[in-house]
Amino acid sequence: MFETLVNSIIPFLVILTILVFVHELGHYLVARYNGVKVDVFSIGFGNEIFGFNDSHGTRWKFSLIPLGGYVKMHGDADEASTKLQKNNVNQNFSFYHKTLLQRSLILFAGPAANFFFSFFVLIFIYIFYGYMDNKPLISEIEKGGEAEIAGLKVGDLIVEANEKLVPDLISLREIITKHDHSEIKLTINRNNKLSDFVVGIKNNKIGIKGTVENKKLSFLNSCSKSIEQIYYFIKITLFGIFEMFTGSRGTEDLGGPIRIAELAAEFWSKGLQDTLWLMMIISLNLGLINLFPIPMLDGGHLMFNLFEFLNGKPLNEKVLEIFHTIGFVLLLSLMFYATYNDISRFFE
Repeated sequence: MFETLVNSIIPFLVILTILVFVHELGHYLVARYNGVKVDVFSIGFGNEIFGFNDSHGTRWKFSLIPLGGYVKMHGDADEASTKLQKNNVNQNFSFYHKTLLQRSLILFAGPAANFFFSFFVLIFIYIFYGYMDNKPLISEIEKGGEAEIAGLKVGDLIVEANEKLVPDLISLREIITKHDHSEIKLTINRNNKLSDFVVGIKNNKIGIKGTVENKKLSFLNSCSKSIEQIYYFIKITLFGIFEMFTGSRGTEDLGGPIRIAELAAEFWSKGLQDTLWLMMIISLNLGLINLFPIPMLDGGHLMFNLFEFLNGKPLNEKVLEIFHTIGFVLLLSLMFYATYNDISRFFE
């Protein structure tokens, strides 16, 4: 029992605590910069386990339920910043009495902190562990596969696919996926001579393996590659969510805390590099999801700020309460469904 606890729950809690701290620290720092007093900085929800007060009057604490966290700013009546406190509010230090731009920057700072964290983690990985360069250089061909039928050979370098440059295997995979169950034209460099081959695609495959090389990058190259990778991960995440909404992709890949705990244990056991890679992915997703225009999330609050900007005044309190109730139900339903998916995997 103790071994199971250490191997699964502990990695999950450590990773989640770090990422929640990063997110809330973004809110905290920008709030303090804009003159907002932060009453509480909490890792977790519910009753306090332990904590302390700093010289600025902020209560830093760990709470009983370690699934998230929050900063409660002066003027907030609750942890989710859904209600304005009516009494004992010093307007000089209140979040709600700052300008619309200041409030928006404070809200955006949490997701931004997650993006910056992912960026710097990637830089660290590429400098000290290296970047896995997936070259479109054929190292293996599936016997009887579409590539062999088309006449491709080991050692061929794929230069273009459907007249689009192919810098790596990821780019090739994207093009292949878009043309599944059809054909693509590949431009091949073979012995320094370019030739075109028409290759069929079945089940998103053409029957080849590329060449993977690990190389450590300089600081500038790691910065460039990190930006490129973050853009790629954001793009495929948004595309995957869009496919789920349109019904072209199932929701079985949607995972909740149990699935994250499983992944945390798996990557933790492989060492620091894999753990950092997982933290980078989760942090990126945490920042991205928090920008969705769902009430109770940072993106929902930013959406209300946009309404306020366009309307010239804040939304009516009753309207806000309705929106927050809808957001709460939506988030709760999503969590229950994700947890259901996690549990269902045990019976497959």
